[in-house]
Amino acid sequence: MAGSVPTLTEVLNNVGTSTISAKLPGLIDNFYGSNPLTKRLLDLDKIIEDGGKDVRQRIIYEKKPGGAYGAGDTFGNERRETKTEMVFDWKLYHVDIVLYGLDLLKNAGGKMIHDLVSDEMDEAEMSAAEYLGVDVFAGTGGDKLTGLRVAFDDGTTHTSYGGITRVTTAATAGLAVSGTTTTTTATTFSLPQMNIFMQRATIANKSCDLIITTQALMNKWWERAQPSQRIESGGRKDTPVANLGFKTVLMNGAEVVVDSHCQTDHVYFINSEYLKLVVHKNRMWTPSGWLYPTNQDSVINHLYFAGELVCKSPRMHNVATNVT
Repeated sequence: MAGSVPTLTEVLNNVGTSTISAKLPGLIDNFYGSNPLTKRLLDLDKIIEDGGKDVRQRIIYEKKPGGAYGAGDTFGNERRETKTEMVFDWKLYHVDIVLYGLDLLKNAGGKMIHDLVSDEMDEAEMSAAEYLGVDVFAGTGGDKLTGLRVAFDDGTTHTSYGGITRVTTAATAGLAVSGTTTTTTATTFSLPQMNIFMQRATIANKSCDLIITTQALMNKWWERAQPSQRIESGGRKDTPVANLGFKTVLMNGAEVVVDSHCQTDHVYFINSEYLKLVVHKNRMWTPSGWLYPTNQDSVINHLYFAGELVCKSPRMHNVATNVT
């Protein structure tokens, strides 16, 4: 005797769930490749965590006791505090896939369920990149990512970072978490001025390798850059961001690139070695499975993300605002 016909729920659980599983790798890859910073961090220092109460980053803010000495000199035996930890809460994001019962009835067959869920996943992919893309720059902590604008601040606008109050006192943790912020009423764009801003994010032989700005400011950069410095997506591709297909301009070895999520009139001078994206291994756009509300004719699947953007040394970066 022939088996029973699969119910709509069984088709959704089998076909719909397998469709999400098949589409997730592409969503994750495209999320990281959706903007130049997240892709650079993926290549350099994406940290996968098993868990933990929070996200922590150790910082060293003072030298160990020592120095030159002469014959017969005695050494001190005091212990000097030289390091501490920044502490961040996990930041949680979700994207919802909601299918109404009527849509399921119209698309009851396996192939049609597959297409329906596949279309929803395409939208989820764009939404995931947008939610995090905005907060990578403008996220203010709390429930949101602690974005670059907070991380690079000098304490004027955002008085603390990673649970440590920013101060200007030398050899303190408060100074170590203080970034460099160039805020003026207005700065007229010029390459010499951008070079000055870049130098403010340079310590010893460590300097920024990625400059992110808006399309309007990138156009000015492009117009003023020497032809030999220009890299188009269809041309030379021997630099990290250009390899991704982004149009870039080189300035003193750093790639200048547009991100549509960057705030108006902002320029971020980034040393990507001192940034990291921490992701929880159980929340990398992980699906919840299909949920069936008792008071609505619909089904829901949540995609969950947990992580945090951590700046390991804010003083190695600079953000310039009000650049026109």
